[in-house]
Amino acid sequence: MSMNFQIKFKRENGDLHVNPVGDFDGSSAWELIHLIHEQYGGQGHVHIDTGRLKRVCPFGCNTFQCQFYQSRIPAHRLLIKGKNGPALAPKGSRVEMNSQPFDCGCDGNCAHCHCASEAMQKESHLEMEKEA
Repeated sequence: MSMNFQIKFKRENGDLHVNPVGDFDGSSAWELIHLIHEQYGGQGHVHIDTGRLKRVCPFGCNTFQCQFYQSRIPAHRLLIKGKNGPALAPKGSRVEMNSQPFDCGCDGNCAHCHCASEAMQKESHLEMEKEA
C-alpha cells in the first residue's frame, strides 16, 4: 500500500461508506477491495467517495475493477462519488459526480458561504438590470 494512502469507513443504515484518502495505486486497490469484502454485510449499498484521492494510477483502477468483478457484491449496489469516480467505477456500478459551482468547492449550501452570497448578489443585480 502506498505510504500516502489510508481508508476511513463507517456503517450507516445498512450501507457501508468508504472514504479512501491519498494516492491510489495497485496496492491501495487491494487494500480497498479487501476492506469492502470484510466490512460489507450483504445488505444495503457500498458508497465510495473519491474526493480525497490525490494521484489515481490507472493500474490501481484496473486492479480494483478486476477484483470487484470477482467479489460477491453486485455492481448495482456500488455507488462511487467524486471526480475520480468514472476512472474507478466497475461496469454496472453507479457514478455520481460532485457539482461544485462555487469557488470554495462547496455547493452553495454552507451556512456561511461567501461564494453563495456573491452568486446571489450577481443574480439579483442581473434581475434588476432586466427590470430596468
